[in-house]
Amino acid sequence: MRTKSYKHLFHIFGEKGWVNDPNGSCYYDGKYHVFYQYAPEYPKSALKFWGHTVSKDLVHWTDLGIAVKPDIDADRDGAYSGTAFCDDGKMEIFYTGNVKHPGDHDYILTGREQNVIYFSSEDGEHFSEKEVLMTNADFPKDMGLHVRDPKVWKENGKYFMFLGARSVDDHASMLIFSSDNKKEWKLFKEYTPSADLGYMFECPDYFNVDGINAIGGCPQGIKSEEYRFMNMYQSGYFILKDCGIDTTNENLENFVTQENFVEWDMGFDFYAPQIFATPEGKKIIIGWAGVPDAEYTNAKSLEEGFEHSLTLCREISYDKESKKFKTYPVKAQDERRASAIEIVNSGQEKTATLTSSFDLEVKADNNVSLEFGDLAGNTDLTFAFENGVATLRFLNDTGCGRDVRRAKLDKVEDIRVIMDESIMEIYLNKGEVVFTTRYYPNEDTITFKGTNISDVKAYSAE
Repeated sequence: MRTKSYKHLFHIFGEKGWVNDPNGSCYYDGKYHVFYQYAPEYPKSALKFWGHTVSKDLVHWTDLGIAVKPDIDADRDGAYSGTAFCDDGKMEIFYTGNVKHPGDHDYILTGREQNVIYFSSEDGEHFSEKEVLMTNADFPKDMGLHVRDPKVWKENGKYFMFLGARSVDDHASMLIFSSDNKKEWKLFKEYTPSADLGYMFECPDYFNVDGINAIGGCPQGIKSEEYRFMNMYQSGYFILKDCGIDTTNENLENFVTQENFVEWDMGFDFYAPQIFATPEGKKIIIGWAGVPDAEYTNAKSLEEGFEHSLTLCREISYDKESKKFKTYPVKAQDERRASAIEIVNSGQEKTATLTSSFDLEVKADNNVSLEFGDLAGNTDLTFAFENGVATLRFLNDTGCGRDVRRAKLDKVEDIRVIMDESIMEIYLNKGEVVFTTRYYPNEDTITFKGTNISDVKAYSAE
């Protein structure tokens, strides 16, 4: 029987209410800042605020409470997602203010406002008054009313803002504005890919890792395939190779395709990531450990009054062999390891009784299999790699309706599994493929059995 709470020890979450997209992630004034979408009164109310947490090392976090409230007319129905841009000694925030008018509206073409709102801070904790920079009237006429999630950066002496959009004819679209002063913005590029990327492109990003430019984002409405696009909505990136986002739309067509879209995470619970830089220039990604409109639930955490969390912070690197990005927990995550856990060797199998939060590393051979379950011998979920396919599968209700997720890759040489009470992150080949899932064990301990593995190390985590 489970006696412990499902609340996390080292993932970012709200003690009560609902958490989704990370917002305003940045390094400023000696600290890492992560804001996040937060509905503190959920399920009574879904009104979105911004929560705020800070860290010195991306692993140990201090909650600072609510930072942004929907308290002006331009955001009265929610302070939606946005970005932080640190420039001229200030932290500057750009976000979407949501307004929904009462009446018989579809809220796609009528009845909605999505405004770009700005404020700043000189200490990362106290904020200036809000300013409305753009409204729907400033967006192209062939866009519907879903235009949101600004990402701001500086390049070649100019400022750019990337917004995700839904066109009036229901195609995923990208809008880029430019500015000389961060207050007055003009349309720089409007791009609606010819590729089938669904009806909406949200949480857009533009970033560079190891000299490689890429567009990130979350297309909504792509049809699922056997080994791709298995969640309700997707989150991933397009590598632009030797060009930037300022290239012609015709050239972007060579890169922004379904075939070239790479998902960041193949698990049940990953969406709306943000990418930001360390002082040394390393790129870090953090995502929402959830997916909108999913068929499965988090009923067991909701019984405790909270729902959803953010993922671990992962460092991004470019793998020249696969020509894709890898994401792997930041080095400081190792500091969360506590005592070593004994591994029992029995022929081809290795077993252990794990704590409810743990950090497990294994070297893998062909046809590797990992099983996690309870002391009565029931298996909750399995991870297996066979014939070029990695499969994560739940066998009972500890997944709250989650069933199976798969990914294709050539081989699996090493696996790292990090568990934090009710969230599990599985990293293959130092982050070549990642699976994130919520997992609600029925007991305070978790049994482990591994087949065709070697050099196993396991630690309790805290």
